[in-house]
Amino acid sequence: MRSVIANRAQRLRSSSLIAVPPPQTSSDYQTPLARYAASILYRSPLPCPSGFPLYILNAAALPDAHEIDYDALLPYVLARLPGEEELLSGTEYTVVFFAGGSPDSATSTKKIQPGWGWFVQAYHVLSRATRKRLQKLYIVHERSWVRILVKMFSTIVSPKFRKKIVHASTLTGLALHLPIEDLLVPPSAYLHDRQLSPNIHAPYVSGRRAFCAKQPFPRDIGGNRRLPRVLRETSSFLLLASNPHTEGLFRIPPHAKTLDVLREAYDRGQKFIVWKEGQIALPLLDIESSGHDEMDQRDAYGVYLAAGLIKMWYRELREPVFPQSCYKDLKAEFGSPLDVLGQGRLAALISPDTTWSLLPATSRLILCLHLVPFLSAIALYQEHNKMTPENLAICFAPALVCGPDQLEDAKISSIIRRVLQAATEEWAHGLRELCTIDEGALSKDLQPPLKLQDYEDPLYDDEGPEASTKPGYVEDSEKQSAGIILQDNETMTQEKPPLPPRPSASRTVTPTEDPSDELATRRKPAPPLVIPPRYSLIMTYDNGTTTAESPVSYAAATNGFSPPRASNWSPSEQDEKKSPAPTSADPSPIVVPKRKPLTIEQINSIEEQNVVNQSVIHENVVQRSRSDSNAKAKALATTSPADVVRRKPLQSSRAVKPTSPQSLDGHGDWHKTVEQVGSSSEEAHGNQTRYSDRSLWPASARYTSSPIRLSPTLTFPDSGANQTTSETPFTQ
Repeated sequence: MRSVIANRAQRLRSSSLIAVPPPQTSSDYQTPLARYAASILYRSPLPCPSGFPLYILNAAALPDAHEIDYDALLPYVLARLPGEEELLSGTEYTVVFFAGGSPDSATSTKKIQPGWGWFVQAYHVLSRATRKRLQKLYIVHERSWVRILVKMFSTIVSPKFRKKIVHASTLTGLALHLPIEDLLVPPSAYLHDRQLSPNIHAPYVSGRRAFCAKQPFPRDIGGNRRLPRVLRETSSFLLLASNPHTEGLFRIPPHAKTLDVLREAYDRGQKFIVWKEGQIALPLLDIESSGHDEMDQRDAYGVYLAAGLIKMWYRELREPVFPQSCYKDLKAEFGSPLDVLGQGRLAALISPDTTWSLLPATSRLILCLHLVPFLSAIALYQEHNKMTPENLAICFAPALVCGPDQLEDAKISSIIRRVLQAATEEWAHGLRELCTIDEGALSKDLQPPLKLQDYEDPLYDDEGPEASTKPGYVEDSEKQSAGIILQDNETMTQEKPPLPPRPSASRTVTPTEDPSDELATRRKPAPPLVIPPRYSLIMTYDNGTTTAESPVSYAAATNGFSPPRASNWSPSEQDEKKSPAPTSADPSPIVVPKRKPLTIEQINSIEEQNVVNQSVIHENVVQRSRSDSNAKAKALATTSPADVVRRKPLQSSRAVKPTSPQSLDGHGDWHKTVEQVGSSSEEAHGNQTRYSDRSLWPASARYTSSPIRLSPTLTFPDSGANQTTSETPFTQ
């Protein structure tokens, strides 16, 4: 096995790979490969804490192995490492390897890394000084193929190589070994780290120094106000060369995660952030060239991110430019859309030197020193970027308000939009002079500071990550407006006052108890735990038996039903277990709320309404009785005497007695006249009309307008038997 490994290593050492690229003046020099190499391996602007140069190796920048020849790319990558003369003089170097590239996928057709043999060949192509002078190799966001590669180098190629490797899973872990604010971290590493951790914390540097800062405009060493770094760099980048010609500035939203990464980088004080759009790049800090201008656009930040970062800075101000306290006066002064906003009214509102203004002094400084002149400069290229003063005002108006009521903010935004639009249009036509601002004030404020100490914004003591650990730290929302006033020669005592004795009820301690338990807190015993059946089910059958059991034999019933079983369980017993025992023998009396007594006017109105209702009921009953009597009389007049049934007059309105055969004569008196039938019908209706009050009616007819229907039993002479008529009964 050892002979096989030795032969393979010898074959790899004798490969044709070279470590020196052709000169730039040669025709064999390939510029695309040099650009790839500049994104894969580059030198960080600042050295590591030990003073040695620091190099960044970005795995996300590795090209597709099917499109690029890695054998030809290797010399251009190795040429970016320290030279042979520099290494022989004793200079060491450090490499930070960001291994988080594109996600590995079995179905992906892109092959980022080359084969394992290429890495072994590349290691042996390096000179002995290059391999020995490597001080540390920090591997961040380690992937599976990187882990295999490191294991192979540690065991087969060079066992001493393992001692130089430091693993860090996230950028927060790397911050424990290196100051990441001094590194030139590529955007791909930030985005990959965001998938592993919600934020990046660097000791002693993370805080609010750019966004939501205590002072929007920090002061330099001389005590003069200056623009914060985030506004200085983004505004300068947007005004470079042809960047203002980009269509849709402040309108097209940027990548949300990248925008959040940039915000965190400025709050952390990241010294090097590459702004580049095409061939236009913002110069970094005045240090030695690091080759960042050769980077690919994917490793830099463009114009849309710069525009989105400016809007985010205004949106996250600790105090908005237009606070809620000025809403009422702003509506009264500029609420009418027909008013013409002249330069005098605008200068009285936003000028820093005005004696009367609705806005605070900080808001007027922000408007006059940056926002209005910057928007006026962008609006000069409206023919190319399609951003007129009105469009710019629409984009920025919602970012200038931040009240508790969103609906009120939306209403006031229309007024702010008109004010901002008018100020942008009139700034270069006399409004700047009325606000006492010099013509080149914006260009002067956007220049990098002359002193390196003023390059970064300060981090106040009460805004850093370690501020909460300091004694006496209080959040802004919890700070007291008044404190304790000490007299002369009086000092605060650090000793805490003793706690008052805990009250305890006197109780006799039994011999079996520990006397020390007397001081312990006595708690109410917990109720016994009642475990219900596994499948609780209450089923009641027709015979009154109740089943609530769930034995194993019930598992055979697939439909959920089973034969009844005898059980001693009853729902009442279960309810008694659940219901707590009464605390006292005498239940508390039920308090019935008292009704408000009626007034005399209400009583009189109720009595009058009852009289009217009774009269209406009486008239309806009489009218219906008469109509029914006439209808029955006409029906009897058309029938034959044989069809007429003789009935006994009703004796009661509630019960009707059947007629016996003896009530008729021997021949059957069926020759009753129509007048007699009509008179008996009227007599029956007379009984109805006497009970005009419905309270005396039967319960079945009390709440209906139809009279009572009765079905008496009649006797027919031909059959001599009692039969019940199936005809429609008479109506009473």
